[in-house]
Amino acid sequence: MRAGAVVLAGGRSERMRSPKALLDWHGTTAVAHAVAVAREGVDGGPVCVVRAPSQELPPLDAIMIDDVVAYGGPLAALHLGLEALSGEAEVVFACGVDTPLLVPAFVRAVCAALGAGDDAAIPVIGGRSQPLLAAYRTALGPVVSALLDRGARSLNDISSACAVRALSETELLAAPALAAADPQLRSALNANTPKEWAALVTGFGPSPGLVR
Repeated sequence: MRAGAVVLAGGRSERMRSPKALLDWHGTTAVAHAVAVAREGVDGGPVCVVRAPSQELPPLDAIMIDDVVAYGGPLAALHLGLEALSGEAEVVFACGVDTPLLVPAFVRAVCAALGAGDDAAIPVIGGRSQPLLAAYRTALGPVVSALLDRGARSLNDISSACAVRALSETELLAAPALAAADPQLRSALNANTPKEWAALVTGFGPSPGLVR
């Protein structure tokens, strides 16, 4: 099962007060770090970055796609990523740029958990669904398009339209590589404010995930 990744980089970042994609993560940008982790997690598969129209990003080793409408929401951005990687990958791991502790082993575990009858595999961590740290079949493109036509904007709306496997923390940590690399599932920690980002930078240091 060939896997790829979609990195959503075009959010408003209102609470952060500056573009999340360009935040510094130990000498690199948040978006470049997300691309590197995602690519490692899908074993060198294709990576697509969805950005807002005219959004300036550093050079990235990824397919660059502009949102059709600025700040159209994560569901619309995911749809663009699914369409861009259709034919290139059967499954994509979707993530944002604000979870810098994400490790490749987490990406692999989620993608591997996608069963034959599943359209998506979405972790549930700390009692919260994590649709932006999830695996989706690229064949879902038309389903997501139909949701958008009905006015849906949230990734959570996918659960009402297809077969979603909810992954518990226990199921995730059953993957030995993930249990070793991220036993506390800090991969799911995100930042929405400068203070939260600083806490991740100073409190945890660089992600250890770029190690097989």
